[in-house]
Amino acid sequence: MKHNMDMLSHEYVLDILPQRYPFLMVDRINEVDTSKIVCIKNISGNEPCFQGHFPNKKIFPGVYITEAMAQSAILLFSFMKDSSVDNGNTLPLLYHTNIKFKKVITPGDQMVISINVVKRISNAAIVEAVVKVNDKKCAYGELTFTLMGDEKIE
Repeated sequence: MKHNMDMLSHEYVLDILPQRYPFLMVDRINEVDTSKIVCIKNISGNEPCFQGHFPNKKIFPGVYITEAMAQSAILLFSFMKDSSVDNGNTLPLLYHTNIKFKKVITPGDQMVISINVVKRISNAAIVEAVVKVNDKKCAYGELTFTLMGDEKIE
């Protein structure tokens, strides 16, 4: 499925995700189809989390990396055929994670977040997530989402 460039822009991300700075963890969408999305998060030395994590050795927190994965998955859900995620009646909520971290992410890095749908069932979805910096795997694992409301992903 091809999408116009407006659907891959930062403005589109803002239209879909309810999060805002400083908790918006996706800058743009690089590519998307019905079961996969690749998003980017640029890590700046000005991120508020670096004031305390850690002042002398700035490391992007694992919980923020996990949030970037979750936000990327929500963006993917918005592109899925017959998805009810973007109609305002449902809210995808992160239900469970199994994430492993291999390499630290620091200011100046660009996270490339790849999300693939593993399984979709009535009111839930499981996705596989990989975060890379310079083609090196930094984090990976599965995230499970549930939908609040009466609508379904399928």
